[in-house]
Amino acid sequence: MEHYPYRAFAGKAAVALALLAAVLSPELRSESGKTASRNPLVRVVTISQDGASRESGNGLLESAMERLNQAASFQPDVACLPELFARSPAEPVPGPTTERLCAWARKHSCYVIAGIKKLADGRVYNTAVLIDREGRLAGQFDKMHPTEGELQEGISPGDPDVPVFETDFGRIGIQICFDVNWWDNWRRLKEKGARIVFFPAAYPAATQLSALALMNQYFVVSSADSRASRIYDITGRVLASSGAYQQWAGAVLPLGRRLFEIDYHLQKMRALQQKYGPKVDVVWYHDDDWFTLASLDENLTVEDLEKEFGLTPLDDYRVRAAKAVDAARSRMQSGETVR
Repeated sequence: MEHYPYRAFAGKAAVALALLAAVLSPELRSESGKTASRNPLVRVVTISQDGASRESGNGLLESAMERLNQAASFQPDVACLPELFARSPAEPVPGPTTERLCAWARKHSCYVIAGIKKLADGRVYNTAVLIDREGRLAGQFDKMHPTEGELQEGISPGDPDVPVFETDFGRIGIQICFDVNWWDNWRRLKEKGARIVFFPAAYPAATQLSALALMNQYFVVSSADSRASRIYDITGRVLASSGAYQQWAGAVLPLGRRLFEIDYHLQKMRALQQKYGPKVDVVWYHDDDWFTLASLDENLTVEDLEKEFGLTPLDDYRVRAAKAVDAARSRMQSGETVR
């Protein structure tokens, strides 16, 4: 039987076990009270509006809702819609569009991220709303860098301090379309603990998103108004993409996935794969001397595996190597022989 993270447990026995786990392990509960997995496996879908009707009225909104309903078959934990996906006039939050999305989120027990034109305090913003599983507004992100054309149309820029948002599967970030060009903000999202960054946009921005996912080693989910919407791995590899035959894409993201250098690890990984087999996912990047490691068991983390097998993630390995180089330089300056 396929297991879907965060879905309600079926049967009284399973409910009792879940409640017992929550009582015995309060650190595993989210702020909402939902029991959180030690190793979240998050089901993500992203919607493209490519080819949708742009006729007057609610054509784009209805198209998006139809595509969301199709994507519901994936039983997602979170769904992302494009920037200004309905092309509707500026409205307050909550408002007609967000109320429609809140009802869908509540019905499917799924977070929703969607781009709208927001009216607040007499100003208009290009905004992405975050709706939680209960259909409540859980956060808002205002586009930090509207284009010059948007500014001329009266769109106000958002706060320059890039925010992160808490969910029951981890911390996420949001950037909107033209924001892709300010790479420091993407790095700040990493520093603030974002595990996934969602990117509602007018276009795919594929080259930059692939690079940003790798540079920051987090998952990136793009949702494009035109062309393809994609889901990127922490290495920038495309995990899923929408296209001509399906206008949405879905993937299961093991949020604990980490990137490693092959140095000192090959025999350790042979032993790890021999012991854990289908409980782990290892992807080899043969031409880069890299591999990624993810656990597919909700009760086993990559950190557990690092401790058991003495693994060193790439970022930590680079820090260690840099310290060794600095120490060698110091010895050189003092006249010692570098060995």
